[in-house]
Parts: sequence; C-alpha cells; structure tokens
Amino acid sequence: MKMLLLFFALITTGAVAQQPIDQANFVKTSEQYFNAKMASDHIVGLSAAIILDGKVVWKQGFGYADRERKIAMTPQTVVNIGSITKTFTALAMMQLHEQGKLDINKPLKTYLPQFSPMAGPGISPDKITVKSVITHTSGIQSDIWKNSDLKSGKYTDIPDFVNQTYLLYPAGMVGLYSNAGYNLLGNVIKAVSKEDYADYIHRHILDPLAMSHSGFAMDSLQNRSKIYAYGQNFREFELRDIASGGIYADMNDFTKYATGLLKAYRGENNPIIKASTLHEMFSLQNASVPIETNKKGLGWFMFKNDSTFAVYHAGSAGFAQAKLLLFPEKNAAVIVMTNTAEGGQAAEDFCFSLLPKFGLRISDLFPNPITGLVHNTSHIVQLSAAELEKHAGSYAKATSYVTVSVTDQYLRMRENNKVTILKPLSANEYAPYEISGNDTLMKKSGQRFFFTNIQGYHYLIQRSGEREYNWGYQLKPIDVSLWQKRIGLYHQYGYQMLIGDSKFKSIELYITPDRVLMCRLKTMGSTNEIPLEVIDNNHALSSGVNAGFGGFTVTFKANKEEQFVDFAGIKFRK
Repeated sequence: MKMLLLFFALITTGAVAQQPIDQANFVKTSEQYFNAKMASDHIVGLSAAIILDGKVVWKQGFGYADRERKIAMTPQTVVNIGSITKTFTALAMMQLHEQGKLDINKPLKTYLPQFSPMAGPGISPDKITVKSVITHTSGIQSDIWKNSDLKSGKYTDIPDFVNQTYLLYPAGMVGLYSNAGYNLLGNVIKAVSKEDYADYIHRHILDPLAMSHSGFAMDSLQNRSKIYAYGQNFREFELRDIASGGIYADMNDFTKYATGLLKAYRGENNPIIKASTLHEMFSLQNASVPIETNKKGLGWFMFKNDSTFAVYHAGSAGFAQAKLLLFPEKNAAVIVMTNTAEGGQAAEDFCFSLLPKFGLRISDLFPNPITGLVHNTSHIVQLSAAELEKHAGSYAKATSYVTVSVTDQYLRMRENNKVTILKPLSANEYAPYEISGNDTLMKKSGQRFFFTNIQGYHYLIQRSGEREYNWGYQLKPIDVSLWQKRIGLYHQYGYQMLIGDSKFKSIELYITPDRVLMCRLKTMGSTNEIPLEVIDNNHALSSGVNAGFGGFTVTFKANKEEQFVDFAGIKFRK
C-alpha cells in the first residue's frame, strides 16, 4: 500500500463563490470527462458516482474489470479502496469513544499496554494519545514492510514490529502519514471490543449500512476486479494491513457509505454514528501541529475556509485507486474507483475540479503558515557572525540535503551544485538570491526561508506565498571513523515486497564530504538518495518529513563475515 501524500501546485487564495449546479449538465460532462480519460490515460477500468441532495444521481462503470476476458467494469465491480479503509477504522474508534469504551484523548498504551517502541531524547511513547494516531501526528513511522502481504503476515503482528522501531518525533509535533499507526488502531479495536477487527467492521458498519458486497480479502468477495499498470495485468496483492488499507467495495456499496455519513452529519436517523460525534470527526483537529502539510479531521483530510469545508480521503493498494470527497454541509459527494495505476490522477483531478462548485479551492487543504508575517526584501539587516553561525549545518530533505554556511554577512545554501545566497531580514528570516553567471545575484520573488526551533529541533522552512515547505531539521555530523566501516553496497535478501515499484533491489551506504550519512535505495522502479539521521551506533532514521522513503528506522547488524541493513523491515546483506 502506497502512502498517499497530498502535494499540489500553489493555488491563489481568496474567497470562492459557490457555483450553481446544473444536475443534467454535471452528469453529462462527468461522463464525457471519464470517456476521454479512459483513452488518454490508458485506464482499463473505472467506476464513478455523484451524490447531490443526499441522493445518488449518477453512477457508471467504464472500460473493463477484466480486460482479457472482456468483463465490463460496472457499479457491481469490487475494488480495493486502499487507505479509505482508514475512515472506517476512525469511524469504528469513534463509535467506541461515544459508547464510553475508550477515550481517544488517553494514551495509546491504555488500550495497548504492549506498545513500547524505542525513543530518543525528548520523545516518550507514553505521550502518544489515541487521537494523535488517528490524526497521523503520533511520531510512529509510516510503514513496516516485513511480511506485508496477507499470506505471510497479519495486522496483529504490527505491535511487535512497531516495538522494534524508533519513534520519529514527539507526539503532536509533526504530521507524518502512518499506515503502521492505523494498524495499531485495528489492534485497539480488537482489544476494546473483544471482536476481531474485520468482524467488528462487518458487524458495526458494513452490515448496518447493507453493504453486502463489501469486506476483506478473506471474505472471498465476488466480482473482484483485476488490477493493471503500465499496460499489464498484475496478480492481486492482498495486504496484511487490513486496518489501514484492506477493505474492498463495489460502487453500489460505496455510495451507501457516503450517503450514510451524510445522513449522520445532518442528524437523520442512521445506524452507525451520532451527529455530534461525526461533527467532531469533521472538525479541524491539527491546527496546533507546527510541522504539518494538510488540514485534518479525525480520519479525514479537510478542505476548509471561513465559509465551508469538505472532507477527503484517497486510497491506493496493489495499483487499484479510490477517491472519496464529501461535502457534508451541501449533502453531496463524489466517488471514483479504478483498477489501473494510471487512473489515479484522473480520479483525483475530477474530484478536485468540483471544489469551486461548492465554494472551495485546493489551497483550502493547506494549513496556515507558522512563520508569521514576512518582511520586505529591502529590509536587509546586519547580523553578527555568531547569530549567522547558529544556522550553519546540513538539513535533510526527502531525497537530498542542503548545507548552510556563513559567507561574509550572509548565509550560503548549497544543494549539490546549486548555490543560493540567503540575505537576513531578521535573525530567522532570509530572502533567497540565486547566483547567475559568475557573481550576479537574482532575487527569488515571493520566497523566504525561515529557521525555527521546534521542541529541540532546528528546522529550515521555505515560504512561498502562503504555502510552507518543511525542508527538514539540522543534522548532527557523524563519527566518520565508525560509519566508514559500514559503507558499501548491500543487496536485498529474504522477504521481498510482492508487487509494484516497491520491490527492493539494493541499498548503498556512503558518506558525503559534509559528513552526512546517505543511503542510495534502489527499487525496481526508482533510485532514491536518502539522508540518514544517526541515533546511536546501530540505528538511524531516514530523513525527510512526509515524503517518499523518509521517516523509517534503519538498523545495522554484523557477524564475523557479513554486515546487514534493515530498512523498514526489508533486509539487505553485504
């Protein structure tokens, strides 16, 4: 299951007037859109639905559920909805919360006493609340890939696996999407309800909503779609992680879920949740999280402005894609499912193109900047060498790092061969200038860089308009003499991911002239240059917040003849 992260181009801000919806034209243009995208994006099969005024006004299948056998994709075709499963898990947690069987504000260890991951200075597992796990702000790493398929693993393995990892950050400090965290919630549901997670979801959500064609891989559901990518049919991949991405549904059932939530929000009679509880789930929960990329409710991403809001989740598993966008105040929703990896972008674009119809825009997803007001670039100030030196060092990005040094009265930021001069506007705010030619400085319009201390971490943040991009925190130089013994190429062996670009080939350790420990991680489809933050002599974390392969525990072991690297549960040997 791929971690779905929401990074979009900067959209202009400002109020958006809700557009009137011509239902007939809306349906017609939607059908035309998908017919065109099926051909242009090489999508094998797709189904979509529109809900207006609480009623399903359109649902339709396109293409094939099984291209080879010419079986059409219809609203009865079952597809893995991937991470939209998390909304079911969050709903189950809130059912138990409203019944008084658990309190989401209590520590996770209250309900999972065996939860005891490793933690560095200033980080405590005891401060991780159930709510912080629901909102992806717990500091638990995003994935553990050991035995990640249903044949070799199960969701109840996850607590022991997590206990072998380090927490990444203090709870509540950073938003980091965590499949592992949601599988811990599946174990909480099992512990509190005394029902297996899958049984609980069937009994308390699927059955009450009459979603009789939905369930899990273990249910041997009929009418399951094949999955496709790059023009090929791939064998089905069933996830161990059923609490974060294991639900399958057809479009007929999926619309029952969406309309059930819309009814509950409006206080209409429904069998799943109280209106007050759902209102809490659909309210902003992470406004006080300093390093964050998206507004979130409880189990949902949120588009929110001063006038209205929408809640959204996407799913991706084994190349299948699903998107669910709800407009609770407008009693409307759109749903798209596809069996093709290339169909995900068309599905997302369709959903987000509808935001202006309901008074929203993509930029309403992003949190307000934490860096405050910006100074005019004419406000260049002089700082002492000591003040500038506080910011010197290397800062890890997702797939590279930047090194900041003091030069004359400015800071010099270097990433590979690209150099940017940072002129101080205050002790922590800097205007960037690119070097053009030999010595000409060109100001980068509308951009700033900020250095800020957050709970003992010294962060570098890029500000572009009203968007902020966290570039990572200051790394400590490593002991080269220790890590020099470990550099080299390690080949993957043992358990292997079974599908997609996440199949691993090798990992290569090397040390840069800036004394940054790096790993070159190769999969079947990509090469990733990842900075490592050293924790102790045998452990490191892959750096980079909310991106790619950032935020994983890396463990080093050796015997007399061989050296080993474990990256998020996948082993490599030299």
